[in-house]
Amino acid sequence: MKARINKVTIQIIQDDIFSQTAGGIVNPTDTNLHVSPTLAEKAGPAVQRACAAIGWCETGYAVATDAGSLPFEKIIHAVGPRWGEGSERGKLASVTLECLRLAEKNRLKSVALPAISVGVLGYPAENCAKTMLSQIIDFTFEDLKYLRTIIICLDDPVVYQIFKDEFAEQIKDLKEAGDGEVKV
Repeated sequence: MKARINKVTIQIIQDDIFSQTAGGIVNPTDTNLHVSPTLAEKAGPAVQRACAAIGWCETGYAVATDAGSLPFEKIIHAVGPRWGEGSERGKLASVTLECLRLAEKNRLKSVALPAISVGVLGYPAENCAKTMLSQIIDFTFEDLKYLRTIIICLDDPVVYQIFKDEFAEQIKDLKEAGDGEVKV
């Protein structure tokens, strides 16, 4: 599913995030910026060294590194909340916005994001879809100079359907309110 809101195309796809042709990808991580074995294997040791040099990032925030041997300009490492730790929705909204700000700051034309905190961290997919999509849509109203494409890349078919349904609902609400330029 794809829609253009203001000057930004938002696309929801079911695919592997590492197979995207985007300027950057978002990698969910913990506060110690641990690199998953999959990312370490695909990106090489440079990304691990860059994360180790940064050392730490607070929940609800993100940092950017080069992409190592991956074909992206940047990897944005997002520290999403664990369900049940408190203020989860605010932290998820914050980290989503932070990822988009880092993409714009690093002059990325496109960025691919997963469903941050869904899965291992226990965040409910419906709540995640509502929170992330609200932040992404709100971000399209900013004065953006670089970011033109935001891909929400989901590998789970159930989560993919939840995001598609929520996106359709939020687009409908935008059109009814007459906010922004919306083309589906």
